[in-house]
Amino acid sequence: MEKPMQVWSEIGHLKKVLLHRPGQELKNLTPRYLEDLLFDEIPWLAKAQVEHDGFREALESNGAEVLIIDQLLAEIVDNPDVKSDLIKKHLRASPLIEPEAIDAIYNYLYEQSSEQLVSTLIAGLPKQEVQHLKKHKTLSDLTLDSYPFYLPPLPNMYFTRDHGSMIGDRFQVSSMFNPARRMETSFLRFIQKYHPLFRKVDLAFHEEIPYGIEGGDVLVLNRNTLIIGLSERTTEEAIEWVAQKYLVEKELVRQIIVVQVPSKRSFMHLDTVFTMVDIDKFLMYPGVRDVVNVYWLEKNGDNRVAASNGYSLQGALKKALDNKQVEIIYSGANDEITAAREQWGDSTNTLAVRPGVVICYDRNEATNDTLRRHGIEVIEIDGSELVRGRGGPRCMSMPLDREELDI
Repeated sequence: MEKPMQVWSEIGHLKKVLLHRPGQELKNLTPRYLEDLLFDEIPWLAKAQVEHDGFREALESNGAEVLIIDQLLAEIVDNPDVKSDLIKKHLRASPLIEPEAIDAIYNYLYEQSSEQLVSTLIAGLPKQEVQHLKKHKTLSDLTLDSYPFYLPPLPNMYFTRDHGSMIGDRFQVSSMFNPARRMETSFLRFIQKYHPLFRKVDLAFHEEIPYGIEGGDVLVLNRNTLIIGLSERTTEEAIEWVAQKYLVEKELVRQIIVVQVPSKRSFMHLDTVFTMVDIDKFLMYPGVRDVVNVYWLEKNGDNRVAASNGYSLQGALKKALDNKQVEIIYSGANDEITAAREQWGDSTNTLAVRPGVVICYDRNEATNDTLRRHGIEVIEIDGSELVRGRGGPRCMSMPLDREELDI
């Protein structure tokens, strides 16, 4: 009997993982819209694709089955009803209100092949591509210089970690904080509902989580414990909502450790400054060592979530790991200047493929050497263009299945 997919730790042997290879959406990035689309620079697509292929190769050579979200989507939109629903969902979420434009775009998209439709929805739909299909010009047709797209590009799609999280055998679809990223999660909901790969995978919540909680802030420590970052893109309200569900209503875990990091672009998620690399070892950017706040959430006798503080990060981790000795390794050889420079290149955003073995960008030399000195095997990949989107190997991957560990 086929076992369902499940993830009960950050470090168990990675068996299935979901990726998106960067595509035309990066070519639709322009300097004018960089800030709105959450980029600081424009990656060179051809090189980014080569680097992403290298990332995929590293995953596969370490025993992971790589699934590509575009391919899964193309398989389900072969069904005409699913195809229609997906198009309508994107049109409803767009700023379009003119009926003729909506009808013309719907018909144009519906006539595309499954693969081309998926590519268009991710890459964005330029106005000039469909203007000739309309009988009448509208204001938006005459304002290409103002905004050239009917459907905006989704250049952050290759950061699949943020879209959702497998928590045990439940699939949590994220509630994206920034409007520029909210349509990315629609693809996951369609795949979970219609793709046979997910037939034994239930959603953690069928309703939408309050804005916002993103996968970069969700770490699965063990069967009893979640770690959730309170960050620039994950809110107190969303954490409290999730905690009520997981701790009280579903009793999926016993405790949630909330780690608050400064609400800054450079620390957008917890996993940009903190990741798990072995059963008792964690990598952390030293620049946040003295500014994180740690909270402990658990169910009390009144069937409510009780919050407490007064924990150090190391102390909370030790308690959740049944008093195992916990080692926090500091990136950049714990040197202020080196660590700050390499943190900008996502040195702490590691992806474990099994206990004590992590994938990292090769550019972060001091951090990688530090990990090796602490007994961690480092698999290096090139990421000079990928990193321009401000994300590393963990950001670019959504684990769907890991071997369970007794931790």
